[in-house]
Amino acid sequence: MAKKFVRLDNCAFTKVPSLIKSAKYMGTDGTTATAVENGVLVAVKGLIENEREIHVAQDAVSEDTMIGVVCTPEVEYDERGYHGLDTFENKSGDPIRVGLLQKGDIFSVGNETATTDLTAGTVTAKHIATETSGRFTYQVYEVQ
Repeated sequence: MAKKFVRLDNCAFTKVPSLIKSAKYMGTDGTTATAVENGVLVAVKGLIENEREIHVAQDAVSEDTMIGVVCTPEVEYDERGYHGLDTFENKSGDPIRVGLLQKGDIFSVGNETATTDLTAGTVTAKHIATETSGRFTYQVYEVQ
């Protein structure tokens, strides 16, 4: 099954490293390590116990303000060769990269079929376009 992947068109965190957080996705309850696809909006919480730089990432609730997009580089270290953007997966328990979203950021999610706005916590990413580039179709979003 093809996985979603992300394109960072115009995001502040690509220029401001302090807006990039390392995290582990802990699902809805914040305690169970779970696999997650790139392009998903998550809430970034406090540090994982006994960790210096890895935060808890989980599904956002309405009052969450520290919201980011999962954007781990889609690189597969496999001796059998290149597999492509649409096969990469953030495995359960592995550290992920989360870019904290700012108003005006524009990002795209490949292999996303929904053309509706994305909402997580207090952040809304408005769907502004559908683009095709090569064999991939992207949904483009702007943070409001």
